[in-house]
Amino acid sequence: MSLLGLQLPASLILGAVAATAYLIGYVRHRGRQFTLLDALLVAAIMAVGTAVAMPLMSAASDRANSGVLQQNLHTLREQIALYKAEHGAQPPLLFEGQFPQLTHATNSRGVPGPVGKEYPCGPYLPAGVPMNPFTGASLVTAADSFPPTAPSDVGGWLYHQPTGRVVPDLEGHLND
Repeated sequence: MSLLGLQLPASLILGAVAATAYLIGYVRHRGRQFTLLDALLVAAIMAVGTAVAMPLMSAASDRANSGVLQQNLHTLREQIALYKAEHGAQPPLLFEGQFPQLTHATNSRGVPGPVGKEYPCGPYLPAGVPMNPFTGASLVTAADSFPPTAPSDVGGWLYHQPTGRVVPDLEGHLND
């Protein structure tokens, strides 16, 4: 069905471009001037093509953002799980909207420090907490319960520290 959904608008756009090309060719072939009526017709055809294309572009953008959201959520969850496996099932601590224990090397007690023999674990997220593509934020907000009952309106991610569980800070994704 989605294939048919893409074929129909694509054919309308192609038809608008073909009609515009035909109109321009017709005017040139007949050797007369391009009139105001011709210009309005071309503008109307292009407006219809644009009106059809805009929802397609928006839907494609939403699908791309959903894919990035799921990938970033997977990365975040995997790195939290790895941290817990290397630190006696203790989840990383949330500090000022970030995970210093995931973005820096740590020792076996979870104390962040410079990469080396004394801090052999991590960093798990060397580039930092991944961004939520819908909100543009990578800030992590504490959640009182899991799953959270409402987004924080801050964006980024919601983190339940007692369990180490994380979800997107976005309405409709609190149970992801």
